[in-house]
Amino acid sequence: MEIIAPLFEVLTPWHWLGLALILLGLEMMFGTYDLLWLAGAAFLTAAYAVIAPDGINGWQSHLVVFSIAGVALIVLGRTAFANLRKPNSDRPTLNMRNESLVGKTAVAVGDFAGGEGRVKVGDSTWMAHARHGSVIADGMEVTIEDVDGTMLIVTA
Repeated sequence: MEIIAPLFEVLTPWHWLGLALILLGLEMMFGTYDLLWLAGAAFLTAAYAVIAPDGINGWQSHLVVFSIAGVALIVLGRTAFANLRKPNSDRPTLNMRNESLVGKTAVAVGDFAGGEGRVKVGDSTWMAHARHGSVIADGMEVTIEDVDGTMLIVTA
């Protein structure tokens, strides 16, 4: 412990800025977003080290500020900014063919028996279930409202 204590006594704002930059670099490599918040805590600690009066500007107060800011920013990041982890896409149904069919029209292939039958969408046929007991006859145009596995839920 006597070897480590002198290392902490010389902490300056530059050390905290260096730590922040290292954490930002690691964040760019790993993309966890947690290191981003810790880098922000290191930046706040560097700012604290610059503006705090000499009487309370020791390495212990730096670690307290870093700890409190780090925990607060990680909690804030995981709650208020949780949407940052989910990428927004201009094509949200890409590679989800079933979900991309919702809202499209299809043509019934044969009469539906017991509320179930087949519909043609584009060049493929799908099993379909008529919602609300709709009567669907051969050649009738239907709208796809939902998908349940590989079964399309349709209405006339």
